Amino acid sequence: MGWKGIEATSVRDINQKAKQKNTSAIGYYFQNKEGLLQAILDRRMVPLDEERRKRWDEVKSARGDKDLSLQDLVEVQVLPLAEAALAEPAWRNYVLLLAQLVSAHGAPHQHLWRDKYDKTSGKIIAAMRDHMPATDDDLWRQRVSDMITFSIGSLCERTYVLGRSGTPPTLPDEHYLSHLVRTATAILSVSDQD
Repeated sequence: MGWKGIEATSVRDINQKAKQKNTSAIGYYFQNKEGLLQAILDRRMVPLDEERRKRWDEVKSARGDKDLSLQDLVEVQVLPLAEAALAEPAWRNYVLLLAQLVSAHGAPHQHLWRDKYDKTSGKIIAAMRDHMPATDDDLWRQRVSDMITFSIGSLCERTYVLGRSGTPPTLPDEHYLSHLVRTATAILSVSDQD
């Protein structure tokens, strides 16, 4: 579903990729494609939220709530997914799927994950808001959406390079991750001045 797209991936495609000869296996285990999608989200979002919570607790313990910068909070939000995607092909596939889910095309499936897995993300984003000067709430929500869309989109591009080209990216992972965090932080902190 990640490379081909949620809607373009058939149950037959999934069975073939899983080397499943029993064409009713998806129906038996997951009821339908949406049930499979839910299982994928369960498998990836639960440990991702836990890793974010762990890192957030660590950084708060080391520095205290009041001494966290916006960039510290962006690191806690963005790096767990980014590092997993760079380390494991299964997480890269998940990033491609996640990009579809957070887009307008994924709207029919957003009920599967909204407000279900992102408890820690919600707390981190609220802490980010506390670090920002007064900004209109609608504008703030748009910035958060843009930051998330940028981060996932950037990881998708990195995934395409890692998965399809056969050659390593020219920017080493360490530099890429630093750039990803700095750019995501800049999106949130752009001036309100026109």
